[in-house]
Amino acid sequence: MKNYLLFLGLLLGLSGQVFSQAISDSAFNSQIRKVNGGWIAGDATFSIALPGQKTLWLFGDSFIGTAKPDNSIASGAKMIRNCVVLQDGDSMRAFFGGTFQNPVSFVTSANDNADWFWPEHGLVENDTLKIFLSEFVTASGPAGFNFKYKAAVLARFTYPDITFIDKITLPYYDLNKVCYGNTVLEENGYTYIFGRQELDTVSHISYPHIARVPSGNILAPWEFYNGISWSSSPNDSRRISVVAVSQQYGVFKLNNTYIMVTQEIWLSSKIYSYTSKHIEGPWSNKVLLYTTPILFANTFTYNAFPHPQFNENGKLLISYNSNGNFADIFKNVEVYRPRFIRVPFTMIDPTYTSINELQKNRNNSDAVILSQNYPNPVERTTKIKFTVTKKSFVSLHLNNIEGKEIKSYYNTMLAPGTYDIDIDVQDLKPGVYFYSINNSGFKLIKNKCRE
Repeated sequence: MKNYLLFLGLLLGLSGQVFSQAISDSAFNSQIRKVNGGWIAGDATFSIALPGQKTLWLFGDSFIGTAKPDNSIASGAKMIRNCVVLQDGDSMRAFFGGTFQNPVSFVTSANDNADWFWPEHGLVENDTLKIFLSEFVTASGPAGFNFKYKAAVLARFTYPDITFIDKITLPYYDLNKVCYGNTVLEENGYTYIFGRQELDTVSHISYPHIARVPSGNILAPWEFYNGISWSSSPNDSRRISVVAVSQQYGVFKLNNTYIMVTQEIWLSSKIYSYTSKHIEGPWSNKVLLYTTPILFANTFTYNAFPHPQFNENGKLLISYNSNGNFADIFKNVEVYRPRFIRVPFTMIDPTYTSINELQKNRNNSDAVILSQNYPNPVERTTKIKFTVTKKSFVSLHLNNIEGKEIKSYYNTMLAPGTYDIDIDVQDLKPGVYFYSINNSGFKLIKNKCRE
């Protein structure tokens, strides 16, 4: 007879320790794949936290069209160089130029095939949305990598309607070869702009740099960290770490510590974090957060990026990009879509989250109440019951101990009420499993053990 035991707990392992393993975030993977008006695939996956708890997702090369139920791309889809998607609660809305049948890039150039813009990070200043862009031009090189960096550009839009105003080429790359815009961070009266300097265009090994400007006008004269202090000369900029970073990396602050998230160069599957008590470094405490699975033949992953505006219950949301053969994308759009994971802050630094802090978060999570399953022990099926106290986007997930999702349920907006679901567990292999419920940004996790 097969028995299944379930144990109460909030982010707790069977020994009572804080669960400290990165897992896939199925709710966010579903959210980014929702119907949005045209965007069906792309990379980059930057995000800008906007006023009113909205988020602007920024993508590079993007397919505009329709994905079929079998994940192939319907005929008529076109690829553009950049696109953004506005997330407002459960709603997703894509922004690009032209029409659905004949789309053009969100930010265009005179010839997108020879000179184009890929997005970086940005911010809202004085009712103006400002987005950093990397300008690239065609160059010699293998197919798919035959381009080179030209300049950092700042594009400006009205906010909140997101209407294009202009774009301004920044002068700094010609002076210090730093590609600015990886992360924009407001701190202590300054806007800090992180960049990367590629020392070798063959290996693409890059190192982080940082500049700053008084908050409120990012186009004012910048200062550059020279390894000791701040200088007005771009030529004085020095790397802030001996740690190499990917072409896309992110930095944010939690409590009194700065956290850097980057994927290992070059096209490695390993995602790391580093910490520092100062925004300009030094950076240390290297931690391997996650090794990305390769889900399809001839694919690779790259350019992980943190999204701290979606922190939930002691876990950080991180995206990474997947890519492969161009022709394969038309057969399976999942080859070229971002994926999301949740990383416990205790992995980054064990001092971040204590049991007491988790309990405090639990007391604040009243939008959904998750009950113990019944019966327990279980022979064949078990019923999981939960109550929604206010309208929320709810998803229920079952993961194994490695963090791989086994099944998911609901993934939709639910009105207030009590819900239950019967889960068949007969096909599970012996081991430890976790079932979790995510309600619009707060996740409750309970443990499930099969004997």
